[in-house]
Amino acid sequence: MDSPTAKPCTKDEFKPKNLFLDYDRPRDFITFQHCGSAPAYLIWRLFWAVYHVVWIILTGVYSWQWAGDDPEQQVKWFIFLTDWCYFVLTVSTLVDAACVVYIYFCRVDIKNGISDEMTWYLKANWVIFNIANSSAVVVTLTFWGLVYNGGSVTVIDIFTHGVNAIYVIVNASVTSVPVRFYHFLHGILFGVTYVVFTAVYYAAGGTNHQNKPYIYPVLDWTVPGTTLAYCLAVLLVALPLGHFLFFGIYALRRCSCRQQTTSNPV
Repeated sequence: MDSPTAKPCTKDEFKPKNLFLDYDRPRDFITFQHCGSAPAYLIWRLFWAVYHVVWIILTGVYSWQWAGDDPEQQVKWFIFLTDWCYFVLTVSTLVDAACVVYIYFCRVDIKNGISDEMTWYLKANWVIFNIANSSAVVVTLTFWGLVYNGGSVTVIDIFTHGVNAIYVIVNASVTSVPVRFYHFLHGILFGVTYVVFTAVYYAAGGTNHQNKPYIYPVLDWTVPGTTLAYCLAVLLVALPLGHFLFFGIYALRRCSCRQQTTSNPV
């Protein structure tokens, strides 16, 4: 006979209803998984929101490191996937902090676990959380695996292609925010949006900071077959796998809290 701890911790995760954003314990979005007081969680969210705002500003301030002194090249900060992903991550931490502050002071029923209302802002927070997680890991691996050519590495490179991934993994490990298997679709939709943007940007005659007719060499639409292959690999393999990493972290968290889960099923 199997021991109780050997039973699957995620047996309900594959039900079709989990394609959507319904969830009956909204309090999980504003607490740590195992321990920690409400003030500690609030400080955690506020700290990381401020941290990421500071760093996204610095990525713009130090754009001269890759674009030179020409403002017309520096403004191309907005075309790079790294900056899209870091922007989404920053927005995610800001929305996290805003939700926690609002719920702590205005929705005490959610804070105390009395209400099971999954509000619109928590649903929005959840979608952004999913996108930020998978994109942070994928953009980090893609940068070091496909884009980096062995040149010098800046502090900005490290924080936008390393520390970002460490943060999302640690954050997913210590907080109670749930991860649904089917929500890998959120990351794919974000990826499709960026791919469409790169194609439109190319068709409009856009160039990168070196005036090349592409944003990244692997996204050179003058060679559509190769570019499309890279895009499909990221959209259909890398992004889902990135999300499944966080689903695995969530499953481990749920297993470690199995007694609580049994008495309060998701």
